[in-house]
Amino acid sequence: MHEQQPLALPPPAGAAHWGEQVLFNERVIAALGSVNGAFLALAAELHAQRPGMPAPGLPAHVLTPLARSGGGIRDCALSLALFDLRFRDDRHWRKEALACGAVQDGQGMTVDPRTRRVARAAVTLAWHLAHTEPRAARLALGMDPATQDVFLGVPIGSLDAL
Repeated sequence: MHEQQPLALPPPAGAAHWGEQVLFNERVIAALGSVNGAFLALAAELHAQRPGMPAPGLPAHVLTPLARSGGGIRDCALSLALFDLRFRDDRHWRKEALACGAVQDGQGMTVDPRTRRVARAAVTLAWHLAHTEPRAARLALGMDPATQDVFLGVPIGSLDAL
């Protein structure tokens, strides 16, 4: 059987911008790993309180081994988000962005402070990546371009409300 020769194509003529570029630098991977670790620790903690029940989007059968491992992968360098904050749903984020700029008259929904802490870290990372590493936001978080546009319009002072 003949071996296939690798096909190495030269850069297109006149393409000075052609070159290798790292999509996920060490900072991005470390930040994503940190938020993933916090998410997994929260999932394991919630599972320990309510064995057999699903926790933040993970089915119970996934949580049992995770809880045994003590919350997961603090030092693991992953280039994908393990959490899902609907970054593909630009309508959701547009509504949230409008709400964070509006007057809040009543009491908001009560959210577990641990869940709020992880969500805040994930939203802050998403905001940062949308502003500084849009391709990484798209690949690592699954953020649609329309959602990126929403995050680009949110001032840093509004992140807590978001």
